[in-house]
Amino acid sequence: MANRLPQLTLALLLAVAACVVLGGAWLAHRAETVRIWRDRTPLRDFASTLEQEVRRLESLYETHLREIASAPDLGSPELLRTRSERIVGIRQLSVLHGEVGNRGDLHVMAMKPPAGGRWPEPTLQEKQTGLPRPTIHLMEREVLNRDGERSGWIDRPGQALLHWRQREHENAVVIFLLDRAEVAAVIDDWIRVWLASGASGTLEALAVAGGPDRILGAGGAALGGAGGDPSVPEQPDFLLPFRARFGTWQLASWDRYTTRASYHAPTLTAAGALGVLTTLLAVGVFLQQRRVSALAAQRVSFVNRVSHELRTPLTNILLNLDLVEEAVARIPGETTRRLTLVQEETRRLGRLIDNVLTFSRHDRGKLRAEPRACVPASVVRAITEQFAASFSRRGLELVCAGDVTAPCSVDADALAQILANLLSNVEKYVPGGAVEIRSEYRREELVIVVADHGPGIAARDTERIFRPFERLGSRVNEGASGTGLGLAIARDLAASMGGTLSLLSPAKGAAFELRVPAPRATGPQVISVVGPFAKTA
Repeated sequence: MANRLPQLTLALLLAVAACVVLGGAWLAHRAETVRIWRDRTPLRDFASTLEQEVRRLESLYETHLREIASAPDLGSPELLRTRSERIVGIRQLSVLHGEVGNRGDLHVMAMKPPAGGRWPEPTLQEKQTGLPRPTIHLMEREVLNRDGERSGWIDRPGQALLHWRQREHENAVVIFLLDRAEVAAVIDDWIRVWLASGASGTLEALAVAGGPDRILGAGGAALGGAGGDPSVPEQPDFLLPFRARFGTWQLASWDRYTTRASYHAPTLTAAGALGVLTTLLAVGVFLQQRRVSALAAQRVSFVNRVSHELRTPLTNILLNLDLVEEAVARIPGETTRRLTLVQEETRRLGRLIDNVLTFSRHDRGKLRAEPRACVPASVVRAITEQFAASFSRRGLELVCAGDVTAPCSVDADALAQILANLLSNVEKYVPGGAVEIRSEYRREELVIVVADHGPGIAARDTERIFRPFERLGSRVNEGASGTGLGLAIARDLAASMGGTLSLLSPAKGAAFELRVPAPRATGPQVISVVGPFAKTA
């Protein structure tokens, strides 16, 4: 589970970043309804044609009324009723006489009157009888004795629609009481047929206009149209009404609307920036957790290696001490050899402990150089003496070159630990051959090169070998074992002294070059070497 923690954290933070970006996009989204204006010139032309058709129907209707009013015989109520019932919209037909004449007025109902009542009867004011029934009072001069006018309409607010026609050669007038809504409904039906028939290119005209368009009848119902169903808004964007005798017809038209999506740039930018920051945070946390996890695994491996490294010299020390005890009386020469091995293992154990302590100080930020006057040649000689016996058994020949006997100011203990780690590396990985240590001063700088003729180090690993816990082979049971700290500590110590430790590229083997500042020491000073090998110059 611990190994999967970086991946789980990365996935969680990336999901948060995705939610931030998506949420920002949702908040930034703007849907705008845009109105597309239309050219309605074709609609105006069509409205004119439609108005002409309605006027034509009204004129036709008036012709039918004239034919009834002009009939030769108006004295028969049954005949008048029959004629009136053939024409829609006639509620009642009345024949009114003026002052001259002896005949009385005639009222013929062509439609069933409203429940419990009668249609109002037109009457001339001068001949008003006072009968208890609904009447429509007309002035005689409105409908009789008009010069040049033989017919007309009477449309008073709150009263039924009347059409009058004066009889020729008679002092009488025919009054039609009309049902406006019934006539308008018939006109609506005719317009539907007229539109469907394509007369005068009606639907084509609407199609050219682009739609959606509707023709609304006198009752408000749609009689026809083109261009599909109108969208928003519900009310038409263009309304062209024309009022006729029996009602008002309208041409309704809608503009087209389209929805355009846009995004609020500041909101979108803020969400994107926050998403990027969250993603970077996720990557940073992931890398940090992975590094910590790897470091924890390395520390566990380090503990195992240190345990192994400590166990080996301790076991060798105890074994050799037991053998010394047995051989002290029998074989004096063997005693000396065994004590030498004990001394080597003790030094090896000391180097391991020094490396662990140095690594601990570096981790706590307390690794500091303490330069003092010393002779570098003495330090080199003391360290090579530690490895002389071990190198001899492994077929390694130590060759020291260079004149660094002049006193200078360096950290002798750090210098000794660096050299010991470099030679320990040779001891582990080089099977035999010459090992050179070249030392020299270069302009107030001490330069020491440790070169061998072993298998060398691949170019791709030139930096990897200086990392803590890194080894070209990490298994404890392979040919050479170690903690993986030697070269890392050596470079850290060189850096603490203000110098560098780098890997050169020789033709064969490996060569490490140490460069540290080494100002010359002057005057009577105590010349330090290192640890138990210290001498007074």
